Amino acid sequence: MKTVAVFLFLTSVSLGASAGIPERVQFTGTLQFDDSAPVTLDLQLPSRQAARLRLSDGFTLELATPGNAVSVDNALIRLIAPSGEIMHTAAIPDSGLASTSFAYRVCAGEVTYLSPAPAVVPACGK
Repeated sequence: MKTVAVFLFLTSVSLGASAGIPERVQFTGTLQFDDSAPVTLDLQLPSRQAARLRLSDGFTLELATPGNAVSVDNALIRLIAPSGEIMHTAAIPDSGLASTSFAYRVCAGEVTYLSPAPAVVPACGK
């Protein structure tokens, strides 16, 4: 598998302490774009934070932990195409979420979201 360098931008929002929100959320994911090598990520994001990961192929992955202004009640995973079109949004309605795994498979512009992520994301055409 290929790991691609990403740019990470954190957005912080001051909110009152909440007993149900964990200190951080672990996002483990795989992104498969057509016949390219899979992109893997393993990222811990502090509570009440959001991150925007720009992948080398032009896609953007947005992640947010519960309590953030982007997604107050849910953890959020969003895939955005190079054109800016939102390809998929997953809201995980667990304010106490400590970790989540996911996979995106994009084949000829069609998106498949898998959660929890399988050990191996099927290649396009399979």
